Amino acid sequence: MQETKNPLIFLIEDSTVYKDLIVGYLQSKKFSNLKVFKNGDECLKQIHLKPDIIILDYSTEGTSGLEFMLQVEREYSHIDFIFLSAQSKVDTAVKIMKLGAADYIIKNDQAPKKLVESIERLKDSTKQEKKRFSFKLGVLVFFIALFLIIMIITFVSVFFDVGL
Repeated sequence: MQETKNPLIFLIEDSTVYKDLIVGYLQSKKFSNLKVFKNGDECLKQIHLKPDIIILDYSTEGTSGLEFMLQVEREYSHIDFIFLSAQSKVDTAVKIMKLGAADYIIKNDQAPKKLVESIERLKDSTKQEKKRFSFKLGVLVFFIALFLIIMIITFVSVFFDVGL
């Protein structure tokens, strides 16, 4: 996820009622950077915007949600996918998660709340990854600087015969 404060979220939902419910709930939780699409083909036309998260159904118009995810992941591996589906088969959910989805949420009265929790988890994990990267970079810079100081001291002592 590139943007942790207000991630760009694409929602693919063909049901107008459910789309309005999800969009309204996400906006009430301060997720306002949303783009909504009726199907995967519409979404693909805007994929160059590089969303942080795509929320989609397992059963979508045209290609399946799983096929869509695999197609997009080839070129945009940074995108997280959350499936929001009426498909409640456990083996389907497990398969999708194994293939790279961040979460699989069954459409019910708790789905909007679970969706926000899932987005928050993704935001938190991205923050942790950035902290780990910054720490590793800091350690690397420290050791490079230490190496350079040692090399300079060695160079000076060898070539200028400085007794230390």
